[in-house]
Amino acid sequence: MPADDDMVDFDGFQNLRLLSLACSDLTGQIPVWLSKLKNLEILFLATIDLSKNNIVGDTPTDIDQLQLLYKLVLDSNNFSGVIPDQISNLKSLEVLKLSMNHLSRIMPSSLASLNFLKEFNVSYNNLEGPIPTGTQLQSFNAFAFEGNPELCGAPLPNKCGPCKGIDADIKNNKDVDNGLHQLLWFHIFTTLGFIVGFWGVWFCNY
Repeated sequence: MPADDDMVDFDGFQNLRLLSLACSDLTGQIPVWLSKLKNLEILFLATIDLSKNNIVGDTPTDIDQLQLLYKLVLDSNNFSGVIPDQISNLKSLEVLKLSMNHLSRIMPSSLASLNFLKEFNVSYNNLEGPIPTGTQLQSFNAFAFEGNPELCGAPLPNKCGPCKGIDADIKNNKDVDNGLHQLLWFHIFTTLGFIVGFWGVWFCNY
């Protein structure tokens, strides 16, 4: 994709409401100028469609500057990294499609705050962990989440098991507690032994 920031200075961008570059064989990364449109007083950008290209890299974290954005379609590309938490700041967002990329790790829990979503799809990525609980996300069909073997929780049929990290922390805390108890009893018995021994010597001498 063109990376020249100067292109946003054209008059045509001032009233831009729809940007669709789907099926254009685009390569490279999402350019910085896309998230700078608001700073250039282009306030009515409502739709971004970059689907079915070959765009790589992380999804832009400063996408939340486009507060009037209601449709973000980035499916069928080669995006990697995590789903940026900043997407949850797009309070007007109604359509979010991130399927068929290489997004990984845990879905941000803040996605549950997107209350106006009508279409949502993160299928066929490498996401893992529990789907954030929230009325909006649980209302979508399981197809919107399929193709992520390590993803769990409603609306998927596979339930989430106990969190290994939490289990490990609990076990560590128990080990620490057991160690403290053993240390405490050691000092108690040592002190009692000293007292008994002291009085035994005293009685023998007097």
